[in-house]
Amino acid sequence: ILLIDNHDSYTYNLYQYLSTMTTQPVTVVMNDAYSSWGDFMQHLSGNASPTNSLRDHFDCVILSPGPGQPACSDDMGIVLEAIRSNSDIPILGVCLGHQALGYVYGNDKVRNNLLPDDMSSDYIISN
Repeated sequence: ILLIDNHDSYTYNLYQYLSTMTTQPVTVVMNDAYSSWGDFMQHLSGNASPTNSLRDHFDCVILSPGPGQPACSDDMGIVLEAIRSNSDIPILGVCLGHQALGYVYGNDKVRNNLLPDDMSSDYIISN
């Protein structure tokens, strides 16, 4: 399992929970630890040509919650490239990670700024 951390403390909770569900290692990578998805794949390949698939190393990807917006590349690091480059592997997004999946696949999240943070609000999703 590859867990991409979008700088959120909840990532530790995800890591702990996942670690109780599998005997396989859970690898956590900060979303800005590499300058690009290609750099990350090259690191996985042992600095050889990054031609192998992520599936050669992981069964799935989990994108953590975090601050920011999917449309802001500075907030997302390698996340958007990870989604675009890995349509052949299951990807689960939590909060910001889920928003990033929607963003990559063409959905626009429109925030309802009319309510205080402690009240419920609806999101309008358009495609």
